[in-house]
Amino acid sequence: MSAMSDIALLLLIFFVVTTQFLQQRSVKADYPAIAPEKEEEELPTKIIVSEQSVLLDDEEISLEQLAPFLASKLADKTAPEDRAVILDGRENVRFERLIRTLVEIQRAGGIVIFHDEEQNTEG
Repeated sequence: MSAMSDIALLLLIFFVVTTQFLQQRSVKADYPAIAPEKEEEELPTKIIVSEQSVLLDDEEISLEQLAPFLASKLADKTAPEDRAVILDGRENVRFERLIRTLVEIQRAGGIVIFHDEEQNTEG
């Protein structure tokens, strides 16, 4: 038994001594140029309707001023996703007031997205 272990040890020593280790060659990598950072995406316009006021991006305006003001804000935007307007009707707002706001948004060229607070809290 000891003779067998002696032979195994001699073979191990032989292979360790005679082995030539390869030196690792470095590989030159071509990395792509860093792209310039994209501008921060602009959030859609948000209109909050309550019985007392209409807020356009946290600025209070009258319902009569909504269409011209919104049209000027959306004038340079051509893509439908850029023309999106979030309509958020607060509690106890009359349906007629929401519909009138909806008509003013469409008159200004906006695409309406309804904000439903229940969808955000259930998820």
